[in-house]
Amino acid sequence: MEIRAEVELVWEYGDAERARAIARAIDVDNASLPEGLRKNLNLKTRSEGGRVITKVKYRGEIETLIAALDDLVFAIKVAEEVL
Repeated sequence: MEIRAEVELVWEYGDAERARAIARAIDVDNASLPEGLRKNLNLKTRSEGGRVITKVKYRGEIETLIAALDDLVFAIKVAEEVL
């Protein structure tokens, strides 16, 4: 069954410089999405003050959306540990 979803994820850091660095790292990761997934999944990440905001629009199978969100959370975790 195909679903349509719009999600906004917000991470609070309280530090604009850290949020900017994490958003840049995640935005690069989003650019490397496989071509087939890019048609159905739209990710936009930005920093706003001390927050990182990712907006997700998706159309397809729910399992793919769950996997994509899991990958996003993992990428944020890695960026937090590295930066």
